[in-house]
Amino acid sequence: MTEIPHPRPVPLLHEGLLLTGQPAGTPLEARVNGETVAAEGAQLTLAPRLGRELRIELSRNGSPLPGSPLRLRRGGWQGRVTGVSDLVVRGLACDLEQPERDVAVVAWGPEGILAFATARADADGAFTLILPASLSETARRTMVRVGIVGSDCLLEGGLFPAGGMTGRSPALRVSAPERAPLSIRIKISCPTLKDAPAWGDYHFANSLRKSFEKIGMRASVDCQDSWYDRPDDEDVTIVLRGRHRYKTDPAKLNIMWLISHPDRIPFDEYADYNHVGVASDIYCAELRSRGVSQAAPLHQATDAELFGADFPPERKQACLFVGNSRREYRTMVHWCLERHLPLELYGGGWEDVVPGELVRAQNIPNAELPGYYAGHLLLLNDHWDSMRDNGFLSNRLFDGSAAGAPILTDRVLGLSEIFGDTIATASTVEEFEAQVRDALANPDAWIARAAEARAIVLGGHTFDHRARELAEVMASTQSSVFSRP
Repeated sequence: MTEIPHPRPVPLLHEGLLLTGQPAGTPLEARVNGETVAAEGAQLTLAPRLGRELRIELSRNGSPLPGSPLRLRRGGWQGRVTGVSDLVVRGLACDLEQPERDVAVVAWGPEGILAFATARADADGAFTLILPASLSETARRTMVRVGIVGSDCLLEGGLFPAGGMTGRSPALRVSAPERAPLSIRIKISCPTLKDAPAWGDYHFANSLRKSFEKIGMRASVDCQDSWYDRPDDEDVTIVLRGRHRYKTDPAKLNIMWLISHPDRIPFDEYADYNHVGVASDIYCAELRSRGVSQAAPLHQATDAELFGADFPPERKQACLFVGNSRREYRTMVHWCLERHLPLELYGGGWEDVVPGELVRAQNIPNAELPGYYAGHLLLLNDHWDSMRDNGFLSNRLFDGSAAGAPILTDRVLGLSEIFGDTIATASTVEEFEAQVRDALANPDAWIARAAEARAIVLGGHTFDHRARELAEVMASTQSSVFSRP
């Protein structure tokens, strides 16, 4: 390739490095979030201590480099390359924290930036990127990388050779299927994509989607305002039953995953579904005894890539409660204040319930949640009455355990069948205070027990496990979608 006359930094953090676009040995001036950092040549190392949100100013001999300042964010991104044909790259990319906005995608090679494209939010993050024709004029193939602008996200499958004997990435060389893969659409009750970052179901569904894609299945997530927008691109619906009933199409394979609030579902609704996955052994048995023969256990799960990472060993000597007030004085928060136990509180709607200075923040971005769980000595958890009485274990038990957090929860049916004695419980203020003070006095024992819970979750209760279970359901369920030509 010809030399780029005005090289620009690649606006992406890859493996902790920012590629400056400058020749090796070039003296540079760099400031990150106002702090001067050492910089020279083609790469700038950005240590985690510099923060998650980064404003990077780069200059050479006092003159700003093209594209400076850059703004980058660590975490909260997702995407993959779905196909490479000659110089055309197709894929999906999204900002999980602001899923309603478009994101830019960049391709680069050893000599710098090659091309940009836009991943459209209204097209499920789809993009088409055209590599420069000059790549085909080279005798050697060029290794190309594709990532999201302003992120630390190299797309899955985003490293492949191009040019010369142009071909696909080895990761994309798969045998052609006998028929097109089924289109799975995961339905959630979140009203719109704009509301999605604040909804746990959205992050739950996205993790499940990602796990389907790992096993070669095509999946998308639909908020309530787009439930019925793409009937022609929908073979399987998986409904995370929330506040609203979904109108199923009998020509499709319809699966309900019941993860909470069984009291809100009319009994006749189960007949709408070919399969009902139930996040409670106890309630599943009850449904089957009442004639719902297509019901089967399908427990909650965690995103192993997000919550199963390794975290620093330091922990704050305090209880952590993450949750909205639900317009009430939630019991464990009340007990902490009543017994003067150390508490860090995150959530909304607490203004008229507790003193304002007790609330650290209205929310925690999903990408940061694992660090908070792992960074406190004790994670508090509670259940809605209908969940506790019917054996529906909170998702926080799975996420917190995956992150290695010691957990104290209210008593819930079915807990020991999944977690054994690795999660502590309390049903009175006296029990609660005794458990918290024991955790504060004997942290090593609680952390060791949490490590056992982590092994249980990562060994059998991740979205990768659930995606495979659901794939088996799809393969074995008799439905017209599997016999289509």
